[in-house]
Amino acid sequence: MIFKPIIDFINKNSSFIITAHETPDGDAVGSECALARVLKKMGKNVKIINSDPTPHKFKFLDHDKEIVILKNKQQIPEALEEQALIILDTNDTNNIGKLSQLILPRVKEYFIIDHHDIEIDIHSGNIVQKNASSTAEILYQVFKVLGAEIDYPVALALFTAIVYDTGSFVYPKTTAFTFQIAFEMVEKGVNPNFVYTQVYECNSISSVILQSRVLSSLELVLHSHVAIQVMLRDTIVSSGAKYEEADQIINIPLKAEAVKVSIFFKEDMSGLMRCSLRSKGQIDVAEIAKSFGGGGHRNAAGFKCREPMATIREKVLDKLKVYFH
Repeated sequence: MIFKPIIDFINKNSSFIITAHETPDGDAVGSECALARVLKKMGKNVKIINSDPTPHKFKFLDHDKEIVILKNKQQIPEALEEQALIILDTNDTNNIGKLSQLILPRVKEYFIIDHHDIEIDIHSGNIVQKNASSTAEILYQVFKVLGAEIDYPVALALFTAIVYDTGSFVYPKTTAFTFQIAFEMVEKGVNPNFVYTQVYECNSISSVILQSRVLSSLELVLHSHVAIQVMLRDTIVSSGAKYEEADQIINIPLKAEAVKVSIFFKEDMSGLMRCSLRSKGQIDVAEIAKSFGGGGHRNAAGFKCREPMATIREKVLDKLKVYFH
């Protein structure tokens, strides 16, 4: 049985740390909150620890304010050697931020649950369902095998995670099973309009200003099939917005029929530059991201820029030229 490894992992451990990738999104936060609640109801000791803050629009999932943001060594739990770590929504252990150095090497063991197309960590126990719409979709199946109750808070977390990672049920990995899960969560009391409002209609005025300034950087190349946008740290500061409020800007150029790929260079407040990639159809941006040390899905991927932006830009465009003769 595909889920036996994670069931055994859960049953043999009593203390857990749950984490997800840097700059956690809706699937990461929703999956963490759902899994934490299920494990606690099983009598387990559970802590959620992330390297980066929870975006404002997903804080409603953490209604008990349980998520700890790891800022210093004093926040590290005691007796790490007795703790089991579960990593959600990434299978790259270098993508969990500070935890990769401060916690991962010291825990008893760790397990990965993920759905990204490129499988990076093959040394630990893991479940990577590349066809799943989201990590939450995998957890739903795990909960069913465990016989765990999916109460309203768990249902809300799972539904929100799925809504976010399917782009409201339109991304390629959305299936009938995805809708089946959503149907069950709504039956348990989840209000789709409430979730939509929290995720998509609770942005700050500053985020709208940030969006307008980033859009002003829009450049169309390769016969207008590829859009490039840039967000520098100074742009974030001058708009008064937060870095994580730019998460949906990359999708805007794809609303144009001609645009098949959207590239978004974004610098965070520490000066780290990332390149995010989105595509339509069969254009595999995950393979491009992988060539730069990153990963993701066929139509949504990214990586950290370890070379100047101008150099990365030209290298990425060279890889895309094969799609646009």
